[in-house]
Amino acid sequence: MLEIFKIVLQWKIQVFIFTIVAIIASVIITMPAIMPPYFKSKQIFYLSNPVSTDRAALFNEKEVGGVSIFGGKEDVNRFLSILISDEVSEKIIEKYKLIDHYNLQGEDKALALYYTKREFYNQFKALRNDLGAIEVSILDTDAKLAATMVKDIVATSDSFYRNMLTENKSTVLQLLDNQIATKKLNLQNNTNAIDDIQKLMAIRDQYAVSSSSAFKTIYTVEAATPAVKKAKPVRWMIVVITALAAFLSASLFALLIELYKHADQYGFQRS
Repeated sequence: MLEIFKIVLQWKIQVFIFTIVAIIASVIITMPAIMPPYFKSKQIFYLSNPVSTDRAALFNEKEVGGVSIFGGKEDVNRFLSILISDEVSEKIIEKYKLIDHYNLQGEDKALALYYTKREFYNQFKALRNDLGAIEVSILDTDAKLAATMVKDIVATSDSFYRNMLTENKSTVLQLLDNQIATKKLNLQNNTNAIDDIQKLMAIRDQYAVSSSSAFKTIYTVEAATPAVKKAKPVRWMIVVITALAAFLSASLFALLIELYKHADQYGFQRS
């Protein structure tokens, strides 16, 4: 170990110069004009429990106990699948002209879209955190655009999610409307028919309430806002790591040269 230290001291000027040059290079490379700063914007929210707005839960038609207001793991996974779907990403890419924003224009539009989606997913994250909430974040060189895109991604995904939840309810409503209309056409002072219509209308009203768009599907705990501080690159970290790597590389190079020059002394044989 002492011999290695002596060799490094012997080459200290060369090691020092190489390290300083590497530091200067890293400072230049991390300048905003060369390595633009990226800003991170994120939104954190909880999903509502779809069961809590079902007809049975709302109108106590059967015993429903222990229904949480928040969605479970399966609900979160379904929403995450929507967030990372091509349908959502392509809407965002088209709306915000990300092909131009990422400077990936080309004659082959399909290839340009492919590379744009790849870049988008490199900067985009959607995950379930340790507390069961969903975090959606985007890195971009434009802080305001990042915040706007996060909000839009969540809103677009929420729209798809709502449609999934209410699709069957809308079908039931249509079927109930058809049954009610049919019974009204055959109504001829028939007491049983009147009772049936009243029951169907009551059920229809309950389904209409349970499929209302007034119900919340997400509860935001942290809204997406433009970041005031860049997320990357962390300039000081890059400079420190570069300086350390340059020092170690230069020291190793000096050690190898000395070992080669004095191979006999250190017990090595030159080839």
